[in-house]
Amino acid sequence: MKKYLFSLMMLAMGSALVTSCISDDDNNKKNSETITYTSGVYVINNGTWNQNNGSLTYFDYETLKTQQLLNGAGGLGDTPNDAYTKGDTIFVVGSTDNMIFVLNKKDFSIIKAISTTGTMGEKEGYNPRHITCYGNNIYFTTYGGYVGILDAKTLEMSQIKYQVGSAPEGLTVGGTNSEPILYVANSDYGYGNASISKINLSSGTVEEIKNEKIQNPQEIVAYGDILYILDWGHYDESWNQIDAGLYCYNNGVVTNLIENATGLGVGLVYLNGTTIVGYNLVTFNDPYGNTSKPTYSMFNTYTGTRTNLTLTGDQGYEIFSPAAIAVDPIRGYITIASRSMDPETGYTSYTLPGYANMYTSSGEYIKNSHFETGIEPHMIGFTFDKQTYTY
Repeated sequence: MKKYLFSLMMLAMGSALVTSCISDDDNNKKNSETITYTSGVYVINNGTWNQNNGSLTYFDYETLKTQQLLNGAGGLGDTPNDAYTKGDTIFVVGSTDNMIFVLNKKDFSIIKAISTTGTMGEKEGYNPRHITCYGNNIYFTTYGGYVGILDAKTLEMSQIKYQVGSAPEGLTVGGTNSEPILYVANSDYGYGNASISKINLSSGTVEEIKNEKIQNPQEIVAYGDILYILDWGHYDESWNQIDAGLYCYNNGVVTNLIENATGLGVGLVYLNGTTIVGYNLVTFNDPYGNTSKPTYSMFNTYTGTRTNLTLTGDQGYEIFSPAAIAVDPIRGYITIASRSMDPETGYTSYTLPGYANMYTSSGEYIKNSHFETGIEPHMIGFTFDKQTYTY
């Protein structure tokens, strides 16, 4: 039987989400068990484009306190776009500044800022977008049409880079243990020439997957060679967003799982509480031009079932304009970040700080989980710690 890789499992391994070890002490015959737990959630805030006010917000699960960090110049600069947590390090993609920022998870100080254009080339490293990890390699896409590689230990950029499709966004690792595959969502800015690049990390070969239903892929998740794709569809003459949804690509066949979806969070499905058997894909639908309240859906890849999700208990903190969604891989909580309403116009504000709420997997608001973010909250990640118990 093939051993399949799961892109979220790669995150789990990199962040030590599922570590536990029981050992005997020869002297006192005691056992110890190390538990990994989620210690907090962070939000990467785009800020206002060209205003140099990107930032990071951190919400501590234990103290329930919020920190607004790395705001603007000397911090995350202009339009940070994505991040990846690996152990005690967070890698943040600075899109407009063409940078990868390496942060210390403990105090969020910047360990190193790496120029993607300076190391990959002006064209190749232009406008880094999304990031993931496999083993000791950090992989990231650029609007130059490439995937770059950063060594997570040495923090040196590899000379190897892969040319992919137009305007690549999200990327994920799938395939098998013996033949890992990096899949890249090439959006083509929604102009109609979208594709999925398939990079064999063992051989270095790059193939292209095209399908008429894949129009504007933004995020991608792999379960072996089955792909789950958040596609933003296209826009009509009035810039109304059409055909955005969650799609499944399986052996050349593309099916629509959730017909209306513009945001995606990925949780893990466990069998007997220990074995990862699939994903719980949580989406929101708030297309550009939308005048109705956002809606939420979930798709369990293990059972193949879709359910609608209703948010409850958040009176006074209701999500107005969802901008990012994520699922805590250990606790299963759903965090949703929202833009604020402009008090003068009643419309979505792109210049005011946003906010975030946390919900149970059934959509119930978690008390005291509301916190303010920076301007334009865009991506949500988690931090993890360990606790050893002796008994």
